[in-house]
Amino acid sequence: MTDTGPTPTPEQFRQIKDDITSGGPAGVTPPAEDAVAAQAVAAGADPTSVDVKALLAGIQALQDRVQALEAEKASGAAIPVQVTAETLRDLVQTHVAHHPGQDFSDVLRLADDAVDAGVNAAVSGDGGPVLTIAGKLVKALKRVHPGPGDHHYFTQALQFAETHLPDAAENLVPQPKTAGAVESAQPPAAVVQGSVTG
Repeated sequence: MTDTGPTPTPEQFRQIKDDITSGGPAGVTPPAEDAVAAQAVAAGADPTSVDVKALLAGIQALQDRVQALEAEKASGAAIPVQVTAETLRDLVQTHVAHHPGQDFSDVLRLADDAVDAGVNAAVSGDGGPVLTIAGKLVKALKRVHPGPGDHHYFTQALQFAETHLPDAAENLVPQPKTAGAVESAQPPAAVVQGSVTG
């Protein structure tokens, strides 16, 4: 079993969440594009394959999405399981983008499976498969834990897999089903004026 280090306290988890949703700890500015590019190259990325502006835009969009989900959850509204699964997948993909050269195929596959299960659960109202995949995803994430250090997206992805996705699956509100039109091979019945039976 991999040692993931000491478990943060609830206060530390809240601080991590606040740091991520607000763009970073107080007084810390986001890194410059050159610094992000240099870090990606140092991690083994091909310098010509890193689109720093697209990466930063994706990170900002992800932070906005996580912040919107947190606000929705705080309001007491039921968070759609599909949206939660998509956000989890985006967090995993962002973490993977920051760690090129490492094999994340199992985690990425399970994140895609979670989205598919979320789509199906939203229609069927059955969150069981989502819970099963979330449990597998937690184990897969723990197997590729990046170790000590500041890994915002990994921490968020693990928190979504452990807590947010199961919560959304357990509090699932299925989409209302609409009745389809009733069709018949028979011609329409003639209506006789004043007749109760037609």
